[in-house]
Amino acid sequence: MMLPKAVAGALLALILVCLSGWVPRAEGEFEFQTTYRIMLHQDSSATWVVELSTTLSSQEDLDSFKLFKDSADKNAILSGFESTIRSIVSRAASLTGRHMAAENFSLKIDVTGIVKQLGVIQYRFKWVNFSLKTSDRIEVGDVFEGGFYLFTDETLEIDYSELDQDYFLKLTSPRPSREDVLRVAWAGRMDFADGEPRLVFESRIIRVEEFSPDSTRLKKGSPLSVQGRISPPTPGLTLRVVYLNPQGSETVREVAVGNNGVFSDTLNMNLAGDWRVSLHLPSNSPYRFSQDPQPLQISVYEESGGETQAESLPPIFYLALLAPPVVLLAIILLRRSHGKRLRPPDMQMLSDEDLVIKLLREAGGRLTQSQIKDAAKFSKSKTSIVLNELQRKGLIRKIKRGREYIVELV
Repeated sequence: MMLPKAVAGALLALILVCLSGWVPRAEGEFEFQTTYRIMLHQDSSATWVVELSTTLSSQEDLDSFKLFKDSADKNAILSGFESTIRSIVSRAASLTGRHMAAENFSLKIDVTGIVKQLGVIQYRFKWVNFSLKTSDRIEVGDVFEGGFYLFTDETLEIDYSELDQDYFLKLTSPRPSREDVLRVAWAGRMDFADGEPRLVFESRIIRVEEFSPDSTRLKKGSPLSVQGRISPPTPGLTLRVVYLNPQGSETVREVAVGNNGVFSDTLNMNLAGDWRVSLHLPSNSPYRFSQDPQPLQISVYEESGGETQAESLPPIFYLALLAPPVVLLAIILLRRSHGKRLRPPDMQMLSDEDLVIKLLREAGGRLTQSQIKDAAKFSKSKTSIVLNELQRKGLIRKIKRGREYIVELV
């Protein structure tokens, strides 16, 4: 009977040592092929399956394996396997500095296949905190102290199908012997370096922290600059800035993200009207936005007759702006013309002071202040100003009578 051998320096070599005591012992020899299958989970744990299979090519082989299956003390076998795995996981926890545990152990011994029958011994357990998980990635490999060794009849498979929704495989070392859909595999004989096999998975989720223009309204022919920032930074990531002009045509610009996650682009706005600017990932990108950023709305106007006019503003807007000063000017002109028409023709050429002197002379040298106001068509305040100036010049005097002033020529 050919049994697995231990490999010094490999963290998981203890499995091989223990398996040597758990394979069937019969009159004939069985050559077992060993497959280590690791199924990664999003919570950084992994389900391990250690499967030994042998071809049952004769009735004698079949009978011998069935005898082992029926007579094996599964509890004792599983107990020995569980003790060994817990020791391995404890050592890995000490090496990596993070809490780990082994749980959910099971053992299955069976005969499978119809045309080609196989004798299968399958050990299964869950390794808690097997992977190193951070905010934007999952890494596998730091538990493999001293590397790992595969004999000619051994295979190591890592299945990451459960991670595919939120992560993609960015790095694999060393290069796998086989790559299937969401699975990589290495076939022996193979000697892995320290810390290998190593797999790095990066989060697909990109958060757009900022996406904004330098202006939302600008003149036709002026450059529009847009800038933004993503998290995680992801240097070198390609983004697509799509400019949709007022006629429905698109201009697509590709920009690269910098080391700090910042990106920017500039385009001349060569058409007046409303533009729409949006941000996308290339169709073949392994990433996706956590939430699609809101498109930017840009208004572009053109100049006419030396005055800026936005095409989107209706004519009534300008009428509303012009109406108040026009009405005010009309009122002022009407009042002025109205005042002049009320004065007799022979008085329209006189100054305000001369007009008051003329009125006083024609009235015999004396009038009340209110009579002067009415005759001259002055306002109350203007009458007071004119009379005070004449009094200062010594041409008239004002005499208080009750609530009224009597004005006399000097």
